[in-house]
Parts: sequence; structure tokens; C-alpha cells
Amino acid sequence: MSDLRLKRTISSALWSAYADALGFPTELASDRTVQQRLGHPTVTRTESWKRIVGGRFGAAVSLPAGTYSDDTQLRLATSRAIRGNGYFDVESFAKIELTVWQAYALGAGRGSKAAAAALCNRSNNWFSNFFTNYENGGGNGAAMRVQPHVWAASNLADKASYIPDVIRNALCTHGHMRGIAGAVIHAVSLAHAIDTGKPLNPEQWPALANDIRAIPKMIAGDNELMTFWVPTWTQKSQQTLEDAVDTVAREWEDASRSAASVLFTRLTHNYSATYEEIVKAQNGLSAEERGSGLKCALFANVAAWISPQAGAQESIQIVANLLDSDTDTIGTMTGALIGAAYPSASYIGPVQDHIYIREEAERLYDISQGKNTYSFSYPDLLYWQPPRTMVDILGIKDNRLHIDGLGDVHPLEAPYTGQKGTSWQWFLLSTGQTILSRLRTDLLAKAQQRKEVPSEKLDTPDLFDQTIENRERKIARNANAHATSKTASDDTGQSNIKSTSDELASLSTQPSKLESLAEHHALPAAAQVPSESQASVLIDLDELTNEAIRGFDPQTIGRHILLLAEQPNAIELSIAYSAVVVKARTARLKYKSRNG
Repeated sequence: MSDLRLKRTISSALWSAYADALGFPTELASDRTVQQRLGHPTVTRTESWKRIVGGRFGAAVSLPAGTYSDDTQLRLATSRAIRGNGYFDVESFAKIELTVWQAYALGAGRGSKAAAAALCNRSNNWFSNFFTNYENGGGNGAAMRVQPHVWAASNLADKASYIPDVIRNALCTHGHMRGIAGAVIHAVSLAHAIDTGKPLNPEQWPALANDIRAIPKMIAGDNELMTFWVPTWTQKSQQTLEDAVDTVAREWEDASRSAASVLFTRLTHNYSATYEEIVKAQNGLSAEERGSGLKCALFANVAAWISPQAGAQESIQIVANLLDSDTDTIGTMTGALIGAAYPSASYIGPVQDHIYIREEAERLYDISQGKNTYSFSYPDLLYWQPPRTMVDILGIKDNRLHIDGLGDVHPLEAPYTGQKGTSWQWFLLSTGQTILSRLRTDLLAKAQQRKEVPSEKLDTPDLFDQTIENRERKIARNANAHATSKTASDDTGQSNIKSTSDELASLSTQPSKLESLAEHHALPAAAQVPSESQASVLIDLDELTNEAIRGFDPQTIGRHILLLAEQPNAIELSIAYSAVVVKARTARLKYKSRNG
């Protein structure tokens, strides 16, 4: 089963990125817009196209074949934030990944962008990001990115092994239960597909309402959410968590039964018409409902269910060609399900960063098997602060182009110049991910004027801990892949028909990259406390504060303070620890006072 789970995990990751890329050109587009972008009215494969980025002062950029949108971008961000030991570093995800993502976001929704911007405020944390209209954010921006939590889950049959992290992830950006419940529904559906090799039967869909109703119980197990998030959310939404959850659960039961009825009574060989009928019946083409996290989870289940009859590629095409629907997000969620259930299925056309996507899928699989693999090293959150303006996220550090929080970048081609001194350019992160980042037009000239630095100084501490040779090899390899994907859509032969079974065939013959990197995996920067002998003492402030606010036991808190006092940076650690404990105690006392 373990080898089969690995294949299903990699296939799910690749198919989700592919479906995102296929639906990206048609997302919320009219017939005319699709024709202008692609030169034809429908999509059947990933291909290069052009798009205006940056609004009215932006630029027209070329997107290579297989370019994915914010769906896959934030899925990879989620993946990086899952530590090698399986711990979801939600603070780094919220304060680093989401804030930095603003510089390279493609096709991002308003809710996710507003949440990311609010997290730049130093006083806002993942559990207290109550920006304007947060409690009404029920879109699909959370559901589209939570798959890595399932891929890394140690026990797919135990929902408690992944749903709490799915909820933590979702709450960073979405405060309405539709957005949170949609993420939970999709995660449970994906776990079933990986575990059993088939999508959930429509008869099983209404019972997923029980997983929605279990959300308050999952939240109750998180001290930070119970202490900080629940009281504020209750006040702003003017309802109890239980009432809100029950309303959405009943909404899911009604919608899923209606969709199942259509599938069982009117499913013919015209699968496209059946899918369209269900989406229309659930208002999936209306501006008010098409982005609903709950409804998109349902539409993904519908498309995945018809895939054995319609075909995997054909099912994704049905989703991608239903204009006025959220084609890329429904597609990416459907792709995750189809890839997990049918790892031998083939897709047509290239996928951007398929090498990196596969590597991350392998890493998450290793985590699911209890292997302590490598982690991405983030800056220390005690000292790190995102730039004040989005355009300055990409800058120069140690004479190299650098994205704060993610590390050095390598330019792949000439920039696209917009107005007001802003440009966009394709870059390659040292991890292997390709991004189209916004930057100041004069930055490249400044970078070229800097003198070259010695090679031994090129490795920065906030990258994967790998050698310069490996990094440069990856840059060359992925740069070549980027160039190839720009012309791949002109080739209509079979060379671009990708089978995930072909992608997986070399697993037993190729040495694993993870084996070499595991020997050099880096600890999170926040957990490294150098001693006088240059050894590292592991101090996990999250673990200490969680233990402290569980009961506010004086002896426990005193023991923690004494432990922190023994560290070289005792003052900084003690201040951070005390601030969390005091704020938690104050909030809890206020909550008890208001509620008797």
C-alpha cells in the first residue's frame, strides 16, 4: 500500500497543478476573452497565452504552456510550511508565505489578497487576522490549497490527523463557515480517494455534513483558536460557532442531495450537460455563488465522480470549458481527486514546475510514513517583517536578487515593463519553483552594477540546506524546462501527453533526492538557539506557550521562564513567551467575564 500511496500522492499533486493550468485561461472569462487569449474558443491542452497583469498600470505578459495560478502557488506555499517532522508551521505560512505571495500572485481572489495584505500588519497573527469583511469570506481560496495536509497525513482513516491543520490553514484567510467547511469537505474527499482509489460515491456526500458539524470540536482542541479567535469571531459575526456551522451543514446536505439526484436520474453520455446542469442549479455561474468554497467542493466531487465514464482528461476539460464558473479552482480540486484515484491516467500538455511539484509530493509522502525529512528554513519571526510595499518584496541581498522570506531568485528572461516604474519578470526560486514577480524597473540595473561575490557566500540561511552545486543544477534544469514549456503548445504530437504512471515509473531506479537532503535538513530559524559551543538547543516557543495557556499553571510557567533564562538570547525569548501568555490570560478572563 505504501508504494501505491506514493504514486497516488504524486499523481494527485501533478493532476491538481495540470487542471489549474488548463482552467486558468478560461477563469471567469467570456467567449471573446478566451478567443483573444488562446486563438480558439475552448481548451483541450495546456498552451502558452498572454494576459494583462497588474491592472491598468500593468503589463501584457506571456505565460508559458502549463502556467498555473494562485491555486497551485498557495498549495506549494502550504507544502513548504509543513515541517519535515509533519508539524504545520502555520505562523510562517501566514506571516511569510502569504505576505510574500503578494509579489508573485497570479489570478488571486480579492479575499485572499486582502487577507495577505492584513497579515503584513505586525499585530495580526494567523489566529487574529480580522481584516474588514473577514467573517464574510466564504470563498474557495482555502479549499484550493489544503491538499498537502492530506498528502502528509499519517493515517488517512483518522480525520483528526489532518483536519485540524486544514482548519488552521483556512482560518488564516477565510472567516465564513462556507470557506472553512469547503476546505474540510475537499480534504475528506481527497483522503478517501487516496485511501480507496476511487472518488466518494454521491450517496456518501450528504454524510459529509457530519465533518462540517465536527468543526467546533476540532477548533476546541486548539488553545490559540479558543482563546483568541473564537471570542472575536463570535462578536464580529454575531452568532455562535455552532449555529453558523449547523447552517452551512444543512446547506451542504441540501446541495449534495440535489446534485446526487441529477447524477442518478439524468446522467447520460452527455457528461458536459449533466455537469453544467448541476452547476447552474447550485448558482455556480452567478457572481454571488461561483466562488463559494462549499459549492466548489461539491462541483469537484461531481466532476471526479463522472471521470471513470467520461475520462480523466475529458472531465477536466468539461470543468475548464464551463465559462462563467471558477474553472481553475474547481479544476484543481477535481484534478487532485482524479489524480489520487487514478494514478495511471494521462493528461495532455506540459505542467509548469512539474519536477518541483513531484519532489514536494515525495517529501510529503515521506512525512506520512514517519520519516523525518528536510524542511524549508524560514527567517526568524521574532525579527522578520515583510516590506512595507509589495513592489519591494523582491530586492537585492548580498549582491543577489532576493525575495524576502523565500531566498535568492534567478532571472529566466527579459522583464515586461509596466507603468510607474514597475516591471514583471519570470524568476526561478532556488527551491525549483517558477514565479512571475513584480519588481521595481530600476532594480535589475542596480543588480548588474553590483560586483560578483565569492561563490562560498552565495548560500543563504533561509533556503533548503543544499549545496551550491545542487542549487545551480536545479536552476539550469528548471530554466530549461521553462524555456521548453514556452514552445510546447506548438507541438501537437504525442510527446506532450503526460502519464502520471510514466512519471512514477522511475521511482525504483532513481536515487532519491530526499535521501541526500535529509542528511542536511535545516531546523526552523526560530528554533535555533546557538550556545557558547555553537551547538543548537531546540526551543519551541509554540510548544511552550501552548502548554502554558492550557491551564496557566504557575509552576509550569516558572519552569519555562527558567529554561528560557538559560539561553543566550534569553531576553528576546522571554519577552516573546510572556507576551503570548499574558495576552492569552487577559483574553480568556475577558471572555469569561462577558459570558458569565
